[in-house]
Amino acid sequence: MGAKQLTMGIYEVDEKATTAAVEEYLNDAREYSITEFVPIEPTTTAEYSDMPRGYTGTTSDQTGDIAIYNTDEQERRKRHIERVERAVSRLPQRQQKLIRTKYLEADGEEKWDYEIADEIGYSYRHYKRIKSFAIYRLATSLRLIKLKE
Repeated sequence: MGAKQLTMGIYEVDEKATTAAVEEYLNDAREYSITEFVPIEPTTTAEYSDMPRGYTGTTSDQTGDIAIYNTDEQERRKRHIERVERAVSRLPQRQQKLIRTKYLEADGEEKWDYEIADEIGYSYRHYKRIKSFAIYRLATSLRLIKLKE
């Protein structure tokens, strides 16, 4: 019986999809930190329906479902923000400054890359290189790497 060789394919990272996933995750963290979660309120008005009802074997508890959602959503948002903060805090100082300035500062105004590069004192080319490294490290840390099909 002949020996079979194990072959492993090399995966290629889809850089655009990975960058988009990390940027979306960071933007969500910023939104969660600057906006207040507004809980859903249960309705108290009963609705009339002339459709005959049969036994379905299920029960519905609108108030309970809403209470669970309100609690879970607040906790999910809190964990999201904490996860981003932990990942960003592990980056080198320059990358931290860039990511915080670009994605996490809550000044309400989105800035262009060249504006941020000028603001933190980097050439645009240097800024893009540091940003690329930071995005890749965050993608790895946050498990957001997207592979090409």
